[in-house]
Amino acid sequence: MIPPVAMSQFTFPSPRSLLTLLAAAALAVTLAAQQPVRDYAFTDATQEVLPKFKTTVEAKNYDAAIAILDAQIAKVPADSYDAAMLNQIKVQTLFQKGDFAKAIEPMERALALSNAHTPTYFEDRISRDLQNYLTQLYVQEAVASKNPAIAGKLFEKADISMQQWLKLTPGSSADGQLLYSQLLYAWATQNSEKPDLKLVQRALDQTEIGLHLAIHPKDTFYLIKLAALQQLGRTAETAEMFELLIKQKPESATYYQQLAATYLGIGQELRAALTIERAQAQGHMATPQYNFNLVGIYFNMGQFEKAADLLEAGLKAGTIENEQKNWELLALCYQQLERPLKSIEVLKQAAKVFPKSGQLEFMIAQAYNGLEKSDEALPHLQAAVAKGNLTKPHQVYSYLAYVAYELKKFDIALDAARKAVADPEGAKDRQAQGLLKGIEDIIKERDAKKEKSKS
Repeated sequence: MIPPVAMSQFTFPSPRSLLTLLAAAALAVTLAAQQPVRDYAFTDATQEVLPKFKTTVEAKNYDAAIAILDAQIAKVPADSYDAAMLNQIKVQTLFQKGDFAKAIEPMERALALSNAHTPTYFEDRISRDLQNYLTQLYVQEAVASKNPAIAGKLFEKADISMQQWLKLTPGSSADGQLLYSQLLYAWATQNSEKPDLKLVQRALDQTEIGLHLAIHPKDTFYLIKLAALQQLGRTAETAEMFELLIKQKPESATYYQQLAATYLGIGQELRAALTIERAQAQGHMATPQYNFNLVGIYFNMGQFEKAADLLEAGLKAGTIENEQKNWELLALCYQQLERPLKSIEVLKQAAKVFPKSGQLEFMIAQAYNGLEKSDEALPHLQAAVAKGNLTKPHQVYSYLAYVAYELKKFDIALDAARKAVADPEGAKDRQAQGLLKGIEDIIKERDAKKEKSKS
């Protein structure tokens, strides 16, 4: 499976942005006027404390301001309107101070107190905003936590809080759905080795709702959908998503890379190759490694002529690494195309580029011998053992011995066969040993005939 999109690519609301939104939403109530649609009002005792609080908070002495609120909260009935409103004001003060995590508890208390009464202490608009901010804080704390158990509980609270927000928000909103999708996916992938696929599916469901709520959805929606599809193993749909993202942002190299990998993962090699070529037309995936990967894809598809053209052009232009294995692959392409002479030509070119490689000389010899040109194979075999740097020396010596034997150059064959069995690998090779014995027998017979002719 293609590695899923990392959660690091998703952007959660920053704590500072919460403060900005909180202020914009005018969360704080005025110290004098009350909301006209409800009959709730501060007690006289609380009314007397609020001016002092206001002066202290305007002086940015937040700790003292919070102390004033806490003192008054301790005096009012625990389920009172005063308690709910004072906790709400405390939330804003903590936000202003920058203690976002500490704002969770008074926010929970304020909402619980409000929701326990009919009508609620807060208007739906205020409850909705508080619920949204509370969800965001839960998610932030969960993501930051290094304790999986604590993080899991925070994600669960965020889920419940988000469901409360949805009840207060008929029709939802794109931003709300984005937050819900993010929290569900982050929760699902707490254990990256074993994601919770049910939660992944829920994240995908919420993402789909959000995508239909915006004319121009944010990129994060697509990233979450993409990641969810990958986790669920729905690779064909994953490819469709990458195609959509590329259409929207053709300048993104990452999407091309992941799309090509996705196509390879589902066995669509041609689509993978065409994706790389599309990317290269946009100036992406143009490194030597990607150029070679493209060659490899065409080779594996049996498109040897295309692979040869790309590889030969790349080696010539320097856009594919000038390595011996790449020259060997080019020669193999021509062998597959049944163009042995062209293959030999490539190997000879390679031998000039890598003059110390005996392996290339060995490959040239094998190609000539395959054309029944043993006399042309022999000097390359001799060059191979002279240069060394062979993958399996005993095989080359055995091959030399065999070709020399065929050409009736028995002395060369005998020397090569002895060196083959002297190699540790050759000593275990029965064929090499049998070849040596056969050559020795031929030479003995030849020498015996010579002696007989002399007498």
